[in-house]
Amino acid sequence: MGRLFHFSSSFFIRSCLLLLVLSSCAPGQIFTKRAFYNVPLTDQYTLLVYSGVYEAQPGSFIVMCPGQGAYKFRPYLPVYGWKVVKDVPGDKAMSVAGRILGVKDIRTLRVQAVMNKGEEIGYQVSPPTKPPGYNIAKYYEISYFLTKEKAVNIQVLPSPTYHGY
Repeated sequence: MGRLFHFSSSFFIRSCLLLLVLSSCAPGQIFTKRAFYNVPLTDQYTLLVYSGVYEAQPGSFIVMCPGQGAYKFRPYLPVYGWKVVKDVPGDKAMSVAGRILGVKDIRTLRVQAVMNKGEEIGYQVSPPTKPPGYNIAKYYEISYFLTKEKAVNIQVLPSPTYHGY
């Protein structure tokens, strides 16, 4: 009985040390998102389009990055399924995003501001949730992490709340 307890405590200590090491390798600050409606039209934007595995399908969501912004956005996980559209004029950015996402009425696009300490540093644009099953952003968790180089890593993982069709 004593040996089993010794193994369990040793395993527990090793697990805690492993978690400590892994957490020190994790990306930095996590950015927040909030609903947003008036994207500034004065900047040039770079559009990071995520389509997933299938290249032929319309984009699933777009991250709009101001061209002169203080942060550089980059796909982190997964590294495939991304397209980059550079130097889109601000007054055309939403119509280009709508066309890429396959949405005819850009007023129906879902726009969220990516925030850092209350400052808008970019925008996440996705199609409306109707028709059902179309909006991939509903089935994925999209997170933004700050690195030491002031780059914002975009991470896309399956949503833990989505359990199939």
